[in-house]
Amino acid sequence: MSPRHPLLRFILALGLLGACCLGRAPGQAAPADASARGVLEAGFSLYAKGGADLALDTWRKGGLAEMDSGKLASQNAYLRQAERAMGNYRSYEAVQTKRVGANSQILYLAINYQRGAVYARFLLFRTERDWVVQSMDFSLKPEAVMPWLALESAE
Repeated sequence: MSPRHPLLRFILALGLLGACCLGRAPGQAAPADASARGVLEAGFSLYAKGGADLALDTWRKGGLAEMDSGKLASQNAYLRQAERAMGNYRSYEAVQTKRVGANSQILYLAINYQRGAVYARFLLFRTERDWVVQSMDFSLKPEAVMPWLALESAE
């Protein structure tokens, strides 16, 4: 047996491993699970009809966020203040989805109002029954909830 034969097998195995790993670029977002987005869509549907209170109540049901009433009050106040400054809620759009694990993903969104946007990060967790919001953060500065944007602007 030639000494090159094991080396060639090793190089071929490394090449196959590399091809498998490069199937998706590191910065590329994982596709959003439609059922994961369902909890957010339900909240935004209620937001359009009845305001931030209803949306936040929907998002916090069943998740870790349900237990933190202090944070809910501050988030509610934040969204009300955003409405006063930017007008009524109009729509939302997904910016990026990152899969954290088999049962967790982070959805980054722009929440559009009449005169501006609030940026949001929702950490979702899949329970035995469905997806729930584990935590949520809002900011007028996109880089506050999407830190890679700050790194991109520094380049």
